Amino acid sequence: MSPTSEEKALQQHQAGLKAAHRIMAGWGIEDADQSRILDVDRNTLDSSEVFEALTERQLVTISYLLNIHASLREVFQNPENHLGFMTAANQNSPYFGRRPLDFVLTAEIDSLKKVCESLEQLKNGLW
Repeated sequence: MSPTSEEKALQQHQAGLKAAHRIMAGWGIEDADQSRILDVDRNTLDSSEVFEALTERQLVTISYLLNIHASLREVFQNPENHLGFMTAANQNSPYFGRRPLDFVLTAEIDSLKKVCESLEQLKNGLW
């Protein structure tokens, strides 16, 4: 029997959540902060069980995190630079001496958007 569209959506949500969890772990973000950023219970991060559908805000957050990760991989060929960019103080706008990771840690959609936009500018040679 084929999964229903609702079951497929739940599987996609869970896959996105797990990917975001792995990405943030690679950036050095502790589970407690990850659960706050993703607005999920800490136990949900490590659960392999199917859970309820994610909210629109959670999906947007996951989307930004996945896009940041993809942009970092596109901009930097060296895996050390993927992490190095996120943890290094940056003098360019919008960071002005802060780390991109500091923006992610705020758990605010606008901050995640700013990181994505800055990486798009970097990809397009506007820095």
